[in-house]
Amino acid sequence: MKRASSVLFLITATLILGCDICFAQQVFTAKQTQILKCAEEKIYAVYNFLNVDKTAEQKAFTPSQCGKSNPIPVPAWLEKALPEMANKKTWQQSSDSGTQSYSEAQMWQRAFGIIHEYLALADGINEGTAYTSQEIMEQFGLLRTRFLITLDIIASEPAFYDSMEGRGRQIIATLELINKEMVSVGESFVVSPKQWRNKFRKAITGIAILSNSIYSTVMMKQWLAVAPARFKRPDNQTILLVLTMLGTLLVFAAVLIIMNSQNDAISNAIDRYLQKTSVWVDDYNRQFIRINIKYMVVATVVLFTLLGIMFAMALGGLFGFIILCIFFGIGLNVGLKMPGAMLKILKKQRGAKINNQLMDALILLSNSLKSGMDIVQGFEMVSKDLRPPISEEFALVIKNYNLGTPFEKSLEMMEERVESRLLSYMVKAIVLQRQVGGNLTKIFERIVENIREESKLEEKLQAMTAQQRIQAIVVGIMPWIMVGVMFVFQPDTMINFYTTPVGIIVLLFCIIWIFIGIKAVNKLGEIKV
Repeated sequence: MKRASSVLFLITATLILGCDICFAQQVFTAKQTQILKCAEEKIYAVYNFLNVDKTAEQKAFTPSQCGKSNPIPVPAWLEKALPEMANKKTWQQSSDSGTQSYSEAQMWQRAFGIIHEYLALADGINEGTAYTSQEIMEQFGLLRTRFLITLDIIASEPAFYDSMEGRGRQIIATLELINKEMVSVGESFVVSPKQWRNKFRKAITGIAILSNSIYSTVMMKQWLAVAPARFKRPDNQTILLVLTMLGTLLVFAAVLIIMNSQNDAISNAIDRYLQKTSVWVDDYNRQFIRINIKYMVVATVVLFTLLGIMFAMALGGLFGFIILCIFFGIGLNVGLKMPGAMLKILKKQRGAKINNQLMDALILLSNSLKSGMDIVQGFEMVSKDLRPPISEEFALVIKNYNLGTPFEKSLEMMEERVESRLLSYMVKAIVLQRQVGGNLTKIFERIVENIREESKLEEKLQAMTAQQRIQAIVVGIMPWIMVGVMFVFQPDTMINFYTTPVGIIVLLFCIIWIFIGIKAVNKLGEIKV
């Protein structure tokens, strides 16, 4: 409807604003005239090729206007596909006389015939045919209206995109460009008389060049859209499968040779990692977390391997096998480092929780000291009255002390377990008081006051850096939202692109740069006090 309204607007505008232009003299140069006549002849040849009522000998043509004298026969692929195109009904038109059906070949003929009439009209104007300006504008407008209706029918029917052995998609795109040039032809009558000739000449020449492109597409023996089909023959598939299996065996053989040559180094590396694993297990236990390191490593490797298998199945061939190996290597590397990275994250989270509970613990310790209890009894009270995780840490200090460990050593062990700067201040204050003496109650009150001031400052910093944190979230989420929206509206296009080697490389490249962007924005919001 939008296209039809634009056509009516252009026709009306040209009838109102158009002036009497003298078309008696030639509009085009000699070279442009040659291009126009050659395109007119070629598009008519394509129109004639689709005529099912003529034989192949009758449809052969000699491109005399294009500087050639040898007759050109109908393309073999078109002669073979034409019966099926003539029998496939794609559109019906109802009228007072009844319903008329149009085949796929007839609809293509209709589009090419209108283009031929359009070029013939321009050629007639160039030859000095006696037309008034109003008649010329009306004829161009009516031809474009007919062309637009035909193009809408073709573009709205999915069968035309796969028509002509895959050439239909390219021809429809070319017809869309011809339609835009026809709009430029209509606009050329609205501009001033000094400008119309150049605009009209460029638009008609563009239509002629695009018509030559349609002819070249039809005359091409093997279309690129169907060319990869030759790789799907059983013989080539067998050869490709054998080569892939052979390459896989060679890769595994090379890996075995390298492992045998580096047997001692690999054994030492495995022993060092097992020792590191035992240390990690102890550290997890000290954080009151029981976890099996093997499951964490294996789960990470399996996850990355499954992702690699998905990409490998989408790509296939040698490139898919390479992607699988890359994902397996990344998964193995990440899996081996995962326990240590996870331990750091858990220690940081546990330390933050203890920081939030530390002020209540210090107030409770201070009150217990004021009531006449010693520091050990104060720790017992904290372990009973407060919630984990700080109650667990204070209870472990009392447990170690009851088992014979000096109280100062038990406090230092707690300081090593917990990643908390404020807790370290409290431990150091208690150790110094027990060594040199002092009023521990006043020290606790001072630490509580400092914690309150730091909390106020932290809240202020959180408010000041809120924009950077939100920007980091947007940087990380918005690209995936946009990709999801594109998948909703164009699922086939997105799947076809992201299952190709180029699409996978682009996806991995974007993921890397998104993480870099998130890290950079977070860095801008970090303020150390």
